[in-house]
Amino acid sequence: MGLPFGNIPGFPDPPDIGILSTLEWILSILQWVVSVLIAVLQYVIALINVLVNALLSVFKAIGKFLLHIWTKYLPNAIKWLACNYQKARDWLKRTFGPILKWFQKVKKWYDTHILPQQLRLLRFLQAVRRVLGILRIFHIKWAAALDNVLVDIQQRIEKSIAITRGILNQIINTLALVLDPTLLIFRNVLGGSLLQNLGALKRIFGYGDNRILSASEQATIDKQHSLYFASTVKDHVGTLACIGLTNDDQDNRKAARKALSDAVDAPLPF
Repeated sequence: MGLPFGNIPGFPDPPDIGILSTLEWILSILQWVVSVLIAVLQYVIALINVLVNALLSVFKAIGKFLLHIWTKYLPNAIKWLACNYQKARDWLKRTFGPILKWFQKVKKWYDTHILPQQLRLLRFLQAVRRVLGILRIFHIKWAAALDNVLVDIQQRIEKSIAITRGILNQIINTLALVLDPTLLIFRNVLGGSLLQNLGALKRIFGYGDNRILSASEQATIDKQHSLYFASTVKDHVGTLACIGLTNDDQDNRKAARKALSDAVDAPLPF
């Protein structure tokens, strides 16, 4: 039975008894393996050389093309862009420059004459609401109704300030960017966009008025909802008669004293 290596080209034939010893046959096999490895290595090196030469040829062609564009077309294109950009910028300054200055004057007049009066009115409303807060502690009904009216007026004033100044700032910033687009480099456009959408981001991540209430907040709402029911008041009176003030009563008394002290901006005399 013949060996499986008999059909491999160059592989040494098995020894015949009395002609070639087994040791010489093994040495010839090792020589054949080394020759095969050398041939494979030479083939790989030749393939790498071909690939490197091909890549060098491609890079040389690309380099010549880019050098041709750089020396022939790019300088002229840069000069044309610079010239036309300067002409366009001069035209924009002549056209939109007076408009930008007019809006800046309007904003300055608003900040000088209108805004201080609105802020003074807001401070006055806040002071009145502090007094009403004291009256609400003593469960005076008309104080709560008047406070709601003042809250609505305060919110309307704050909204008008935000809208007016926001529109003026947006117009001025837009015109400034039209006149000088390089301001985009110095302004944090991405940060400004994120701040404009901060409310939506807060709602997405569970913050703000539209978020889901926590367990403690829901329990507080449920407790306060039934705080003045007849059955709840009756049970509370019975508890006061038996053991005195509860922990909630003591906390409410501390909160009321603190609210009074903050409202009058002075420590309580009792």
